[in-house]
Order: sequence, then structure tokens, then C-alpha cells
Amino acid sequence: MLELTDSVESGATIVHASGKLDTLTAKSFENYLKGHVETGSGPLLVDMEAIEYVSSFGLRSLLIIAKLMAPYGRKFILFSPNASVLEVLRVSGFLRIISVAESRDKALADTVATAGSGE
Repeated sequence: MLELTDSVESGATIVHASGKLDTLTAKSFENYLKGHVETGSGPLLVDMEAIEYVSSFGLRSLLIIAKLMAPYGRKFILFSPNASVLEVLRVSGFLRIISVAESRDKALADTVATAGSGE
């Protein structure tokens, strides 16, 4: 099971995800984030701290969201992944495609630095 909740901080939408990002949950995760891509205007951050596992289906969903965000010039950042999830992102090459921060504070600092330089 995957649980998703939102918060907003410093103009960024933060999606707090908890559970497994796998075959059974990836599509609902993707649709949930697509809603934020379509209706939001600021950075989209995903709190990965409580994500226990990411399958190839989960990676696919992350890639789709990154591609949807790119034309808008909006930041898409994952933060606080555990060691095993970070390893999956590293081995799959996703660290070259999607920004990953070690903490919420670093992810937010990234969005503020980017916003400040783009205006």
C-alpha cells in the first residue's frame, strides 16, 4: 500500500509518500503527481523517506513526471531516500535524470536558489 499526503512550504508542493512504489502502486502515484503537474506552478518535491522499495514500475512513474515537469521549467526533486532506494536510483542511472537531495531542507534550498537565479 502507498499513502500520499501533501504540504506546501516556501512555494513548493511537497508530496509525502509512504510505503512501496511498485507494480500495484506506481500508477496511482503517477496519477497523483500528474495532478500536481497540471494544477501547480511551483516546484514539486517528493519526500521519499518512508518509501521502502522502488520497482521498475516506480522508476517509470518518476521518469514520466520528470518529463512532464521539464517543459514548464519547474523543479522536480526527490529527497531523503533510504540507502536501498538511493542505490536503485543510482544503479538505474536516475541520479543523472532526476534531482535527489539528502534532506527536505536541501531540496527546499535548491528550489529557492533556482527561483532566485531565474527571476
